[in-house]
Amino acid sequence: MLRKLRQMFLLNAAFRTLSLFSTFYVIGMIAFHYIEGASWLDSFYWIAITLSTVGYGDLTPTHPLMKILVFPIVLIGIFVFGSVAGIIVEEQQARLRGLKKSTQKNHVVILGYNDAAEATIDELIDKYEITLVDDVIDINPRIGEIHFIKGNPKKEDILLKANIGDARCVIIALKEDSDAILATLAARNLTEAKIVVSISSMENIRRARAAGADIVVVVDALAGRFLASAVFEEHVVKFFEDVSTGKEGYDIVETTARGFAGKKVKDVLIQEYENGLLIGIIKEGKLQIKPTLETEIGGKDKLLFIKRAAG
Repeated sequence: MLRKLRQMFLLNAAFRTLSLFSTFYVIGMIAFHYIEGASWLDSFYWIAITLSTVGYGDLTPTHPLMKILVFPIVLIGIFVFGSVAGIIVEEQQARLRGLKKSTQKNHVVILGYNDAAEATIDELIDKYEITLVDDVIDINPRIGEIHFIKGNPKKEDILLKANIGDARCVIIALKEDSDAILATLAARNLTEAKIVVSISSMENIRRARAAGADIVVVVDALAGRFLASAVFEEHVVKFFEDVSTGKEGYDIVETTARGFAGKKVKDVLIQEYENGLLIGIIKEGKLQIKPTLETEIGGKDKLLFIKRAAG
């Protein structure tokens, strides 16, 4: 036990600082109480003022022995508060440079930092806590908004630092498809959370799903379709541009069917028209776009609405 405490004292700056502060606080308070004959309250107050090196001067030692003891107490106070400042700066630097383990839970883990990841963060920042993992950037790009882990997003030990086991969703936005698939394999070994993967090639959809991806987004294919549509149906592209963001205009929202169970689609369309337009139902995990008017909504279903964006 003593050996373990000695190791902690020598190697752990926070433990060393707290130990010295506590020891000299107790010694100083007891000494001032018995040597100077002060009350416990005055002794408590005096040692706090002395260790903090404020020194108001309203209570001062008069006994020679107490005057001798003041010198090491003040030195320890200077050391302790200097150490505290150093620990705070070190902690901030560690968080800034991605060296601190995430303690977030039910959060979103994003692997890879690029324009797609930046847009994803913008959309999710008001709804969920986010941990970003990347081995290219050196400093947290969104200080005070997200937690950053510096490291290879394909390595399981790095993913564990992101507390991926407690995540609600993992979004993989790596540049190369091969890296994305390897990261998917690593993530799936560590979490049951939903995994969303962005890939470039249609050929890799099957590989990404086999690796454990729940949702695969083929970015280049989507971009190509939008570019083609813009030639002859530009307002279709503008529609998707509008509903793809939750910041302004309109947004596509997924909600539970609670409150609508037992009703038919035509009833919900009329009842909710002012609040949002029903465009789809998810029954037993399968999406039905533009369901028939007579379709009955179940209590376990989910509904897709187009609603005015909350932002």
